[in-house]
This record gives sequence, C-alpha cells and structure tokens, in this order.
Amino acid sequence: MKKTRFFYGLNYFLIVLLGWLLLFGKAAEMNKRSEESAKREQKEKKKETDENKVQQREPSIRVLLTDSSWQSCYHQSVTIEQKGKEHTYTPDSQELQNDSLLLDGGTDGIAIPSIERAQNPPVYYGTLEIKKTAQGLLIINELSLEAYLEAVVPSEMPASYEEQALMAQAVCARTYAVCQIQENSLEKYGVDVDDSVNYQVYNNFGADKRTNKAVQDTKGQILCQNGEPITAYYFSTSAGRTSTDEIWGADRSAAYLKSVECDFDQNMPWSSWSVEIPWETLEKRSGNLEGSGKFIGLQVIKKNISGAVTGMEIVTENKSIQLEGEYEIRQFLSPAGCLITEKDGSIVNGSNLLPSAYFELNVKSGKAVQIQGKGYGHGVGMSQNGANEMAREGYGWQEILNYFFKDITLEVVGNNLSKRET
Repeated sequence: MKKTRFFYGLNYFLIVLLGWLLLFGKAAEMNKRSEESAKREQKEKKKETDENKVQQREPSIRVLLTDSSWQSCYHQSVTIEQKGKEHTYTPDSQELQNDSLLLDGGTDGIAIPSIERAQNPPVYYGTLEIKKTAQGLLIINELSLEAYLEAVVPSEMPASYEEQALMAQAVCARTYAVCQIQENSLEKYGVDVDDSVNYQVYNNFGADKRTNKAVQDTKGQILCQNGEPITAYYFSTSAGRTSTDEIWGADRSAAYLKSVECDFDQNMPWSSWSVEIPWETLEKRSGNLEGSGKFIGLQVIKKNISGAVTGMEIVTENKSIQLEGEYEIRQFLSPAGCLITEKDGSIVNGSNLLPSAYFELNVKSGKAVQIQGKGYGHGVGMSQNGANEMAREGYGWQEILNYFFKDITLEVVGNNLSKRET
C-alpha cells in the first residue's frame, strides 16, 4: 500500500514537473517571439522614420532675381532689410571681397527694397546669395520648391480665382519648374530659373492663404507622360482654340499638346481686342531690319491650325522680309505707346508685345495698321481664364488639366531631381 502511494506520488510529481517545464518552455517561446516582434516593429518604425526624413527633404530651386524692370539680372547695388536693419551692398563692399555673400532668410525672410515689385518691398525666404561679377551683382534666392510655388501661383493667377483653378495652376507651375530644373538652361549663372516671364513670374505678389492652400493640397504632384515631366505651358486668355508648340517652330508637336476648342473664357475682356499702330512707328521698326528700305506695307502669309499667325511679310522698297514665329511677330507689332480697346470697351495701354498672334490686319497705307485680335498670350497649353471659368462650371482641377493636356498622368516629384544631359 505504501509502495502504491509512493508511485502515485511520484507520478503526480512528474506530471506537475512536466507541466511546469512545458509552461516555462511555452513562456520562453512566447517571450522570444515577442522580442522578435518588437525588433521587427522597431525596424519598421526606423524605416518609416527614414522614409519620412527623405520626404521632408523637398527638392530645392535656385532663382535668379531680375531688376525692377524685369529686364536685367545685374544689379549695381542691392539694399536688403532684415530684422529692422537695412544694409546696401555694392561691388566695392567689404563683405564682397571674396566675390560672394550668403544670407539666411530665417523665419521672417529678407526684404529687398532696391527691387520694385507689386508687393513693396518683396520679401524672400530661404537663402540669398549676392555674387559679384564684372557686369554687376547677381542675387540668387534658393528655397524649397513648394515655398517657391507659394510665391509663383499668386503672381501668375489672381488669388481670388476659383479653388480648383488655383490647384490646376499650382500643378502646372510645379511641373514647369521641375522641367526647368532638369533642363539646366541657366547653368552659367548657377541657377534653375529667373523670376520673370521668361520662366515663371516669382514673388511679384506675396503668398496668399488661398494660393498657399492650392499648393499644399497638390503637394509634390506633377504632370507626366511616359514617366517624364511635361512642359506644362499656360497662358492668360484663349482666342477660341489653343495652339501646339509648333507655333514656336517645333518640327513636331509634343504628344500632350493638342489644339483644343476653348470657349469657356469667351466673355473675358481679352477674348477680343483692337489696336491701331501708326505708320511712322512701323516705318521706324522696319528700318531696323537688315537690308530693308522704305516701308511699303505688311501682310500675313501663314497661320497655324488654330488660327495664330506664324508667318508675316514686311514689304520694303529694297526687299521683302519674312518674320516667322509668334513671338517675333508680336514683337514687331508691339502696341507700346498705343491704346488697346478690349471686348468690354475698356481702354488699356499697350506693352512691348502684341496681346496675341491671333489677329487680322487692316492696312491703311501711309496712315496706320489696324489690328483686330483675340486672346492674350501664346495660346499653348492651359488657358488660365478658361480654367477659372471651367471651375465655376464645376470642373475639378484634374478634369481641367486633362482637358488642356492629353494622355498625361499625375506623379509625385522626388527629392532626387537631376539635370538632363545635353
């Protein structure tokens, strides 16, 4: 009986011991799994943190600041104002003895009273580099691409425009800037763009809440075709139909630039206009053309599919001279010093370029040339007023962009923008 009890007790002890061993083994295994899970989680968090750091390193852009006339990038002196203190630099300044000075805009930015803009004075964020050259001082503003856009969008489109139009404008401006960074056409200055209409108007008007929101709500998004950024052209007002880049002499139009009907903005003041240019003015301009003689007249000899004039003949007593390309033609027919009548009857002063290349001529020999025109700008890509009217009608920003640019995709720009090989 005692033996039986002993064996029962021993069995009970062994069973309990085995149970404890199994329990401890299970606990150890669970602990090991927990440690492995924690390590994986930590690794994933580190990866996510690293990815966020990469995303936070936004692409930057270097902008060459032109003078008050927007014509020259060389400044004879530069006056800056920062934290209530004003300082003027000239090529002889002690601070420029090493030919370059770098200033940090900080959170409040740096004002430049020596440059006149619509906002007076303009304030710049990021860094300002003042470089001494034989021709004068260069001012280079480097900042993040998104901060740059916050000063481009309100300078290129009124901040009062519809939200969806502003978002479409932000994507166009970002895409255009990315293309210019890659093209590297201003390499000799060490910059990507300047701040004038030669590229995109930058910081004429300061940042605005509505345009800032448009930039932020489309952050990083650009228009691409076959994985490459397109050149997202835009202009003010359509003449009824957009043009392709053949208007600038391209042998073959870019696949994303098609001539599309655009009557959304046909009630805008610049949808039609008229101006009269004195005969003496054209005589003087023709006299500047090589080999010309007395000015006799001029005529349109070529239009593109959308109706824009791409060829014009200047007739002089010595020879006839052909002008090709919308820009050269608009420049020769500049209405500077003349008054332009808009569709709504408003009278405005003419500028150095004819409003557009969509026009008809009425030549009054010896007196004047009357021009009846339509639209404002080169007519390629997105009509800004057309986009705004589309937004009023309920179109979203993506629908607007897909209307003006064909077979495109939206991509997010990375921080590793590289220059294209030339």
